[in-house]
Amino acid sequence: MEQIYLSREELFAKIKEAKSRIRILGAVSFDLPYDEFREDWYDRINKGELLVEIICESESDLTYSSLISANKNVSGQDRSYDIGNFMRIKNEPKIKMRDYLVNKQCKHIEPKGENKDKNEEQCFSLRTCYWRIPIPTINIDDDYYYTLSLTKFCKQEIFVKIPIPPKSDKEEKLENLWSKEFEQYFNAYLDNEKLGAKKYSSEITKKDNRTEIILMYNEDRHCLGQLPRTSFLDITKAKVVIWGMIFTRDGRVLIHKRAENAKDNRDMWDKSIGGHVDMEKDTVDTVKAAAREMLEELYKIEEEDQGAHTANEIKEINPDIPIFLGEWREKIRQTLPFKEIKNNNEEIYFFRMNYDFSRHSVDSPRIMPDTTEAPVKCFADMYVFIMNELFNENNLENSSYKLLELHELYDCYRGEYIEYIDMKTKEKRTEPFKATPDLRTIITGKLWSELTAFADYLKEGLK
Repeated sequence: MEQIYLSREELFAKIKEAKSRIRILGAVSFDLPYDEFREDWYDRINKGELLVEIICESESDLTYSSLISANKNVSGQDRSYDIGNFMRIKNEPKIKMRDYLVNKQCKHIEPKGENKDKNEEQCFSLRTCYWRIPIPTINIDDDYYYTLSLTKFCKQEIFVKIPIPPKSDKEEKLENLWSKEFEQYFNAYLDNEKLGAKKYSSEITKKDNRTEIILMYNEDRHCLGQLPRTSFLDITKAKVVIWGMIFTRDGRVLIHKRAENAKDNRDMWDKSIGGHVDMEKDTVDTVKAAAREMLEELYKIEEEDQGAHTANEIKEINPDIPIFLGEWREKIRQTLPFKEIKNNNEEIYFFRMNYDFSRHSVDSPRIMPDTTEAPVKCFADMYVFIMNELFNENNLENSSYKLLELHELYDCYRGEYIEYIDMKTKEKRTEPFKATPDLRTIITGKLWSELTAFADYLKEGLK
């Protein structure tokens, strides 16, 4: 097939002539003149007549790709691109396009279900993709064009139209392997909502990037990059999480029951707290992440801008409220830290437990709503909390909770029934005990003996 080449100006003219669809993959590479398009795009998006999708590279991908671009003596380009230029270009689609549509109160720019009209179709989306985007591509109606560059900041001057054989013509598909490869590429990056690049993307909405982005690690806990939280159900790489066990001052431990409509592990009893490490807030260590996770899971934010807390109520999610006392090591700690704890009965204290446990990934599978098991690997940083003297599980509203002696929890795991107050009905219930995979790992592993020793020290030290 004869190849068709377009200059930048000819491509821009094609964009202006688009009838119903414009999809841009690797938007930074195109550096499009959004100022020229946005008025027309606004009118047509607002009427629901034009679909515009922009999928940008992630910052980590662009950073690696821009290393050559940052040195004009190496790249052969006319100028260097320092980090300021790099970030400016990266943010162009949001600043020049999405913010413009938002400020003009354009319709059809939020995902379906987030608009005032819950059934309103989305006609504009801006995503950050955490897959690599090897070939910058633009789709205008039924036509696709690509451009190649050795660095992300080459100014592409030539675009090639990709010949896609009609889907009904099977023979031509087989003969034109190049077109077939591109067709698979488009499907993976643009068309497949559930398994393609859109699954591994975060989308800017009125709630900002609603998909949480977390770091991905190999078996040696070396960071490999970033991925959206939901994608870890499909990969064998690990993430870093917080596991926390909360103790009262008389040595009982808190567990909670996951809701019947939870996204996984439904209706099962779990450890006190658990959660992902926030990539933006907790990049140094997981201590603040553990404190934040404890406060977020146990307490609701009742009022904003209140910096203090009382003995029985947390007013805001302030990770400086719990006091960190370092790593718990049974052989050298003995009862010394408990003197401070005993003399301050209104404070919350916590330790990090068994640093060596965090060096090795553990299986943390999720039981999905359809009862299938999704394998997940993680590095779990384990913390133990000692709550203030007036702590009462009956004041907690986010779940159904139960305080147990460790031996009582072990008996439940071995087949005893558990008795608790249902959060919704406020009625007493007795039922078979079902532990989540994480809680099962804690009860049956090395951590259990260390938790038992910690509880003994706690009881002895606070007499």
